[in-house]
Amino acid sequence: MEVYQKIKNYLTRQGIKQIHLSRKTGINNKVLNASLNGKRRFRVEEFRDICVALNVSSEKFLGGKK
Repeated sequence: MEVYQKIKNYLTRQGIKQIHLSRKTGINNKVLNASLNGKRRFRVEEFRDICVALNVSSEKFLGGKK
């Protein structure tokens, strides 16, 4: 499973809206949407900001396990 899919699944399971994550990270919602749908890659800074906003380790999305 790709990183963007793991993040998207996590948001769904936690009941976190994309717009909320966009506001919390400062990532434009259209940019975030494209990334979460696999149409563009996350920049390293965006990935870091997402992990910080969600209060999770990067390993949550990079590791082999769900």
